Amino acid sequence: MTENVRTTAVRPGAEEPAAGSTRAGAVAAARPEHRADTTALAGRRDPEPTGLAAPVPAAARKDPAPAAGQDPSAPARWAAEFAGTALLVFAGLGTGMFATEVIDSALGFGLGLLAAVVAFGHVSGGHFNPAVTLAAVVAGRTAPGSAIGYVLAQVLGALSAAGLLWAVLTTLLDTSTTAQVIAGVSNGFGANSASQAGWTTVLLVEFVATALLALVVLGSTAPRANAVLAPIAMAAALAFLLTVTAPFDGGSLNPARSTGAAVVAGSSHLGQLWLFWLAPLLGGLVAGLAHRAAGLRRPRPGTAPDAAHQDSALEHGAVQDSTAQDSTAQGPAADPTRRGAERDPSA
Repeated sequence: MTENVRTTAVRPGAEEPAAGSTRAGAVAAARPEHRADTTALAGRRDPEPTGLAAPVPAAARKDPAPAAGQDPSAPARWAAEFAGTALLVFAGLGTGMFATEVIDSALGFGLGLLAAVVAFGHVSGGHFNPAVTLAAVVAGRTAPGSAIGYVLAQVLGALSAAGLLWAVLTTLLDTSTTAQVIAGVSNGFGANSASQAGWTTVLLVEFVATALLALVVLGSTAPRANAVLAPIAMAAALAFLLTVTAPFDGGSLNPARSTGAAVVAGSSHLGQLWLFWLAPLLGGLVAGLAHRAAGLRRPRPGTAPDAAHQDSALEHGAVQDSTAQDSTAQGPAADPTRRGAERDPSA
């Protein structure tokens, strides 16, 4: 009579494991460095990153995913947020200075965000906006301790971009005219609004638009979403929302962007800057609460498990086949790698 035992995969040409070493061998083979090919064959997505950028599918990644504990350092993430925000603000404000239609400036910000997320999102998570950072913290997608560093980096990036544009313009125009040009792409209400919109109207518009933007960012980067399309979804949402809000207040949805432009534009815009921090942050707060309440940050059943749970399972040998198999069984049933390859990757 054949005894039923749990089996582990044996690579062709490899020696049969010694008795008593089956459990240890299975645990070692299932660790991240040995199971990368298995994960790719199974079509599973890597565990969700600590930031917001969508996890890149294994098939689309140039290099293997970093092992646990090899995430970018805090200074690297801050530098990525600084560079990404600077790129976003430089593209948006620079386009807006010479835009003849509202859509021109909106597309500048949208394309700037698309480029920033693709270039730097894999390092920091791709926030580039204090309101998005707040939404990510409330939704449980970013550690609260990282938020202050992120916001400071974003504000400094926006200030640097606005200062660079000011420096370029002063080579063509005098200081007073340069300030007027920057004021034309700054945010404001009342006399600083193209439609003379009051502060209550602008507060409501910015709150709703920022909440929608944050929901798109959180939703498109969730474990259940299509990771490849996330940057496009975020850029498109920012572009069309700015098209709606620009006639009211110049279109902000980003306190860092408003701060950079207001500092260069002058005191009349600095006095109204409080609203362009309050409204977007309220929108990000509501979006984060809604996303967390809906439970959208949890992966679908059957997809990539929680990293902590997976590591715990490795330590306890739970990666072995839970179904008792004949020790002499052959074929996919006895080979976890081949069995993973036959699993529906869309499950």
